[in-house]
Amino acid sequence: MREDIPEWLGKPPRRGTDEWEAWLAKWRAYARAELKDTAADDPEFDFGLLTMEERWQVALALEIRKHIEQGRAGGPCPFLQNRSISDLLHASVVAWQVGRSVFSTEPNERTLLADQWVTKRLNPRRRRIAHGIRYGFLAGLGGEPAEPAWSSADYVAAYEAAWNVGNAMAIDSDPR
Repeated sequence: MREDIPEWLGKPPRRGTDEWEAWLAKWRAYARAELKDTAADDPEFDFGLLTMEERWQVALALEIRKHIEQGRAGGPCPFLQNRSISDLLHASVVAWQVGRSVFSTEPNERTLLADQWVTKRLNPRRRRIAHGIRYGFLAGLGGEPAEPAWSSADYVAAYEAAWNVGNAMAIDSDPR
């Protein structure tokens, strides 16, 4: 939770209570007006109450989920869009590759371009995140418990997001 909550607002009460709802309404009004925080209305980002690192991890999870599904559907690779290269874009392309591998294992021009694009832009952080996406997805698909191999926050976030998608696929395809 973020540290810059004003004193006049006080500490947040227990979630799910009437006090929480009243406190949250005050917080959201303050965050929108004073902090110009667009996440104040977004439940995915806990109404703006997350730290910047926690927001990045949520954004990573959303990108992974979106692009694994896009790859599974045979959609376009995200690097073809005109965006600056970032760790999130790199993770999106890796997630697309993972989803694409479920759609088809046959290499084509798009998959070869994506492989080259990912390889050329690897750095230690992106390598950890890519590993988390690939192995998390496989573990989830195989019905294995979520057991990330590394403890860095970015790796764990990528692993858990991909594991959730893989696990959901395994549950959906289970004939029982």
